[in-house]
Amino acid sequence: MKLFIIPSWYPTEIHPESGSFFRDRASILQKNGIEIIIGAPITHSLKDFFRFSHNNTIQVDINGGLPTYLLESINIFPKMEKLFFKRYKKSAITILNKLLETHGLPDLVMIHSSLWAGGALGEILNKNDIPFVLTEHLKEFLIPNGFSTFQKNIIHNTYSMASQILLSSSPLKNAISKYFNTHKSKLNLLPNPVDENVFTLRKVPNINPQFIIVCISLFRPEKRIDLVLESFNNLVHSGIKAKLKLIGDGPLKHEIENQIQKLGISDLVELPGYLSQKRIIDELHNSHFLVLPSDIETFGMVLVEAQACGLPVVATDCGGPKDIVTAESGILVTPGSVSELAGGMKKLIKSFDKFDPSGIRNSAIQLFGQQKYVESIRNFTTKLISSSVD
Repeated sequence: MKLFIIPSWYPTEIHPESGSFFRDRASILQKNGIEIIIGAPITHSLKDFFRFSHNNTIQVDINGGLPTYLLESINIFPKMEKLFFKRYKKSAITILNKLLETHGLPDLVMIHSSLWAGGALGEILNKNDIPFVLTEHLKEFLIPNGFSTFQKNIIHNTYSMASQILLSSSPLKNAISKYFNTHKSKLNLLPNPVDENVFTLRKVPNINPQFIIVCISLFRPEKRIDLVLESFNNLVHSGIKAKLKLIGDGPLKHEIENQIQKLGISDLVELPGYLSQKRIIDELHNSHFLVLPSDIETFGMVLVEAQACGLPVVATDCGGPKDIVTAESGILVTPGSVSELAGGMKKLIKSFDKFDPSGIRNSAIQLFGQQKYVESIRNFTTKLISSSVD
């Protein structure tokens, strides 16, 4: 079985954190005997202009055994969607043609996001009778009027051509069904997978002298790092001994550093920056629980990865976490509330011994393990091939 995977964003030298979960998914499929070829048309913002050195040249890399074709460019029309899309579409078609010339026809093309790879390639794939499925991840699907009219038109057109639309959570599926009037037969749940051979069960660290809380996130407004800092400050001032590790980076880094200083908790908060997957697993193994304070999440991959390591979690009920967090694996709280998040962390700390690490891990693997994901992809592909033959 041969799959082309075409993501709308993907790790690059400039942004190694971008779309890393697409690469992880591809790696899981490849490890389980599916031939994977990745083609990624990537657009960087103008602020990356002086860091950029691969303009309009296809880079080929056998990334961990995954043949990967990258075509990077700068978006010189950031406020002109139609001109940007025209240029992006040209890059996407160039990538697709390269994959077809080098590797022949695939059994299936999996496109990550209608904006923009799906919109760029849907018509040409349809015209050449190459079946494709879409996955969606953008938070804007969970926000009423989250898209421009131009974007909505592209999404509608792409959905009309896609064989299936694969969605990571029920809130995301419900939103797309409601706002894009998409027939439910085209919408299927396919949660993001975790590689349980990589995210292994931790030995619970000693809670003395303090609880270690970890938060892994991009530093962007909707991730609400400000909320977790206020809540943590509330927690330690209530007499609980704890330490917070904020793993990640992003445009709000300086604001976060200033907030830590103003709250006077510099000695209790670590900012190690963006870490490799191996380093992240080490941090999970050395932590007691994970907190996710976001305003909105279409899934919440870090929750599943933490649970695969046996960590309980505290998360806001902001979309995707509703499908992930159970009473046995953690606590859900109302988004946007310092008192709710701080209360959730206090509650988990007081009942910490009731959370069974092995039980948390086993449940995560049952629901989100690689075997279930691979079987689902095989089943989708087989059905699509059979229907096209009929």
